[in-house]
Amino acid sequence: MEQQLSISESEWRVMKIVWSNSPQTLPEILDRLKETGWSKTTIQTYLARLVKKGALTTKRQGKGYLYYPAVSESECQLAESRSFLSRVYDGSLSKMVMGFVKNGNLSSDELHELKSLIEQQEKTDADTR
Repeated sequence: MEQQLSISESEWRVMKIVWSNSPQTLPEILDRLKETGWSKTTIQTYLARLVKKGALTTKRQGKGYLYYPAVSESECQLAESRSFLSRVYDGSLSKMVMGFVKNGNLSSDELHELKSLIEQQEKTDADTR
């Protein structure tokens, strides 16, 4: 994902629907988002924005379109994470993690998982030297 893709919270909901089972038609997307209370026009606006931003692509099917993700969920998560880190923690992942650890916001399971990830990365780094 070369360019910085900025997706709003509402657009994330739409993208999660398309990522979960691609491709999807407008009626399928509308059905999966009916609990939001959003109108058909609102959802179509989100879809159009996502196509314009390059997050979705479309293919004509009969009178409608099939919607496909143009970027993966993990690519968008990484871009959003980098943007957040840059804005809030001056781009420092360690500052963010230390903040969560120091404030006791991590469960013992999360701490264990974090330790395991660090150990795996250290092993990978040692193996590449």
